[in-house]
Amino acid sequence: MTSAPPPAAANKDYRRDIDGLRGVAVLSVILFHIDSRLLPGGFVGVDIFFVISGYLISLHIFNEIEAGRFSLAEFYRRRIKRIAPAMLTVVAVTLAVTQSLFIPDDAETAAEAAFFSLFSLANVYFWKFLDASYFAASTDEQPFLHLWSLGVEEQFYIIWPLLLMVFYRGRSTKFVVYCLIAAAASFLLGDLLFPHDPSFVYYMLPTRAGELLLGALAAQLILRRPDNKTLRNRAAWISAGGGILVIGSCFWTSETAPFPGWRAIPPTLGTAMLIVAGHYRLTLTTRALQWKPLVGMGVISYSAYLWHWPILSIPRYFGIEFGFYLGIAAFALTVLLAWLTYRYIEQPARRSQLPLPQLAWRQYVAPAGALAALCVVIKLTDGYGLRILAPELRTHLTAAEIETQAAWESDYICQRTKVTENDLSDPNCIVGDKTSTLPRAILWGDSNAAHYVGMLGAFAKAELYSFRNIAASGCPPVLYDLEKIVNPRNLEKCSVSAKAVANHLHDYSEIWISADWLTYARKSEYFMPAFESTVRNLARDGRRIVLIGKAPVIQGYDRRCKQKAVTLPMLKCEYPSSPLTENVSKINSAMRDLASQIPNVSYFDANSVLCPNNVCPLQDDAGKLIYFDPSHMSLDASWRLGAKIIESEVPLPFRRNR
Repeated sequence: MTSAPPPAAANKDYRRDIDGLRGVAVLSVILFHIDSRLLPGGFVGVDIFFVISGYLISLHIFNEIEAGRFSLAEFYRRRIKRIAPAMLTVVAVTLAVTQSLFIPDDAETAAEAAFFSLFSLANVYFWKFLDASYFAASTDEQPFLHLWSLGVEEQFYIIWPLLLMVFYRGRSTKFVVYCLIAAAASFLLGDLLFPHDPSFVYYMLPTRAGELLLGALAAQLILRRPDNKTLRNRAAWISAGGGILVIGSCFWTSETAPFPGWRAIPPTLGTAMLIVAGHYRLTLTTRALQWKPLVGMGVISYSAYLWHWPILSIPRYFGIEFGFYLGIAAFALTVLLAWLTYRYIEQPARRSQLPLPQLAWRQYVAPAGALAALCVVIKLTDGYGLRILAPELRTHLTAAEIETQAAWESDYICQRTKVTENDLSDPNCIVGDKTSTLPRAILWGDSNAAHYVGMLGAFAKAELYSFRNIAASGCPPVLYDLEKIVNPRNLEKCSVSAKAVANHLHDYSEIWISADWLTYARKSEYFMPAFESTVRNLARDGRRIVLIGKAPVIQGYDRRCKQKAVTLPMLKCEYPSSPLTENVSKINSAMRDLASQIPNVSYFDANSVLCPNNVCPLQDDAGKLIYFDPSHMSLDASWRLGAKIIESEVPLPFRRNR
């Protein structure tokens, strides 16, 4: 991503096809981020960059070590010139925009990410601190997220030269074998660790090192056999195979599948094959990579990669979606800013002849230190930064925030990332009439169960009983075939949660179950059979089961719009009513039918109250917002809904005597 060579006029070893390959990589990433439907596996462009970087850096170091002139100081001097100026420019501009326009909580988060990015630790930050909880803001709105890949590369640049200085002794077979073993171990580690720590696998160097090492192996092959006749004769086939692997990966790799691991091998091996073939012969494939517009895109690819993500993520933060015309505009702006950055920042920086201490101070230490200080100020002022001098801003933001509150923000809502045995005995998880001796029922599900606690609490208080609530975020309430239903990233926590709940379900005479039926049924054909088996098993011994339907889904709703409008007054927050969608109605009908087929099972949903005449308002009669996010009511609205329903009577499934 960051190791572009000088122009051909200044470097006899310059290869246009590698710049073209870099152009393919950055275009695939940009198109994927504009609209993933354009190129479903376009994110592998980052992996293509890793192989190219591994090749160019390793080739340079191999040659210089063999010639006896490798200098670690000169190596890092070149890296600073290549990486720091453009990166610091983009960080500074993006930080200024987020500090001016983002609400303070999000401005603080952006400043934290920027701070880590300044020290080549963005990947560590997003591994350890990125909020990936169910209700977290979309990662599409994190303006520094893309810098994780830069962190991986920079950490490789620190470690790899040191290792080579110690262990590289020329073009030995032993060295190649060690590199092959290390690369294979890296890919294998990704697959082994993914079920336990998918974020580590995605963001960290140990599980990405194999991709960079494939580039190093390509460099070693070329050095060991610079004029190999067999490779020259087979270059057309090698390049064609590499092209198929790369392009195929861009279309057929899925962002929902475990990655990297073995799934990263096709695009990275394909890239290495293209690099090797291009050294030996100009083939049809490598000729295509030398297409002038593609090479031009490759030349500015580093700056294009740096700029494209803030250009996309900041508008998305304010609810702007990229259709055809906005997508073209975003792409054009990315190319323009990339060219300007390349022309007026990257190139002048690379021409500097200053020695390492002076160059490091001017191009990295001083500007990065200033930006780090700004990040600290933003952090210490809770995201307000210089805006702390405008106290009325805090007042307006607080007033806009208190109108909505997620269910999980209250201490009696027991929604967990992973349910434990302690949660099943926690007295704080009991809701309803506190004078009743033991909870009559347990509410079990995911966040779509948790947001009904207020409504069910109103029923319980009216009928003088209590219930326990327990919810596992993103986990279906099933006891069978979880491995066929949930994303591999969630399997471990969902399995642990299901086991903990199953151990206590026999304690209750009634089990109320609610979840995001719609999502689970859409993603897995095994969900409905597994859920039916779960319900039938629970109902066999006479326990009463109540299935609670899916609430309306309000597309495009942003609960923080009013807060964002405080910092961006031109933002219009409108809350028009939405129709009750057909897919919600269908899944609820399926649940109703299921309940009718099993003894001791009943069904209830509140959609007739939430959506009179199948039209769902976002605000109630008093003008208060109903929803926390597009598919969850706020806690206050849930209590108000329950109160409204029992104005006539408590629904039959929830009456004390029935």
